[in-house]
Amino acid sequence: MPRFVHFLYLVPLGLGAIISLRTFRQLWPRPFRQFSIFLLGTFLMELFAISWKLWLHDTKGWHYSKANTWIYNVYYIPEYLFYFLFYYYAPIPKIIGRGLFLTVCAIFFCGSVFNLFFIQGFFQLDTYTIVAGNIGVLIMTLTYFIWELKHGYPKGITRSPLFWISIGALIFHMASLPYFVFINYLSRSNLPLAIALFNILLVLNIFMHSMYLVTFLCKQPSQKKHI
Repeated sequence: MPRFVHFLYLVPLGLGAIISLRTFRQLWPRPFRQFSIFLLGTFLMELFAISWKLWLHDTKGWHYSKANTWIYNVYYIPEYLFYFLFYYYAPIPKIIGRGLFLTVCAIFFCGSVFNLFFIQGFFQLDTYTIVAGNIGVLIMTLTYFIWELKHGYPKGITRSPLFWISIGALIFHMASLPYFVFINYLSRSNLPLAIALFNILLVLNIFMHSMYLVTFLCKQPSQKKHI
């Protein structure tokens, strides 16, 4: 796959981050304004990770390895915690109580930090954190779609910004979960297949961020209705 394709996801991600700023001017519900900040932070993190690999690792002030895995490993923790909080505070049925939810978040945070410092480390891709985060996101998005079906909203579901966020997150993480479960094995036993699957994941990453872009092209959601 041509190298430039690896960076195409930056286009919908950057556009989505910029267009999402309208949520502040138009006073969208708080979860969407928070999602706008999340997209902007993700975009800046991606630019930093790319810059580190290209030139920032080697300057007049320091010289480090150009590997940027540590940047992603650090970012995965707040990224998945944001997804959990976003869906928990969305007006859909809570599958667990507040106390249990906060306990699960605390366990994920502590486990991910422990993994980062003592198990897989900063410079090896923290697949344990990714797998746990993917499972959490899939549970949240599936809960949303089940709720929509039970409440008879499917006819107008595509007008809901939360639908576009959920469809993008669901499809990407459905593919990401098995990939990162088996990536270590595939890297050792069948590297060409691992690379081919990674390229598919890149395409789905573009799809996910395109869905996030569509989210903020939707009509402003009502404060009183589900988001």
